[in-house]
Amino acid sequence: MGSEDIVREFTVCGNRVAVHTPAHCAGEARPDAGEGRSSEANPALPDGLPVVYLHVHDGDGSEVRCLCRELGCRDFVLTAILPRCWNDDLTPWECPGLFADDAPFAGKAAEQLRLLESEIIPRVEGDAPRKPEQRLLAGYSLAGLFATWACFNSAAFGRVASASGSLWYPDFTGYAAANEFARKPACAYFSLGSKEARTPSRLLRNVAQGTRDVVELFEARGVPTTFEQNPGNHFKEPALRMAKGIAWALSK
Repeated sequence: MGSEDIVREFTVCGNRVAVHTPAHCAGEARPDAGEGRSSEANPALPDGLPVVYLHVHDGDGSEVRCLCRELGCRDFVLTAILPRCWNDDLTPWECPGLFADDAPFAGKAAEQLRLLESEIIPRVEGDAPRKPEQRLLAGYSLAGLFATWACFNSAAFGRVASASGSLWYPDFTGYAAANEFARKPACAYFSLGSKEARTPSRLLRNVAQGTRDVVELFEARGVPTTFEQNPGNHFKEPALRMAKGIAWALSK
């Protein structure tokens, strides 16, 4: 991110974490020599600035960060998390693979959520004078599913942004309907590509209906919720779709 951000990185339990802090908001530098971290001085978390936790499939979240700025999004700290195994760590329960030769999804979301709450958040926010005014859990595809599922399992996050979330996941809409929020979100953003349901996969064809069902459930429970349809299939402009979700959720 050049001079616009100060980025610190650490690794915890196989997860690579990159914390992007706006340079003009950064607090006084502090030494950070814990296990898996840089030994160089790192900025203290700015007091009260929103923190976005975003699981990423690859990279360190820089493209999403840049697009958020282009969209005029307010300042925030971005914590980009590259999990050990995308398909396993972000799925709530076991599920067969999408196609005949695909490995099954392992359903380790509960383990990933515990790691996020007990290890990653404390390392990111540990030196902040107080908790951030907004904490957003965001994600694309399976990470969008994880962010939505976390609403029913964690009170750590007040906002959720799921861009092209994998809400086709078997039994997820029933699970959401049968469970209460761990903490009612202050707002929720969902999006989907216009062509995402056009796929040879029987499971993936359920994504449009699954997304509608989840949006309606959030609305029925009084959560300020928006749904945005984007042109194209699942793989068109994922970073932009995610940035639009983050920008909307932080504006509410």
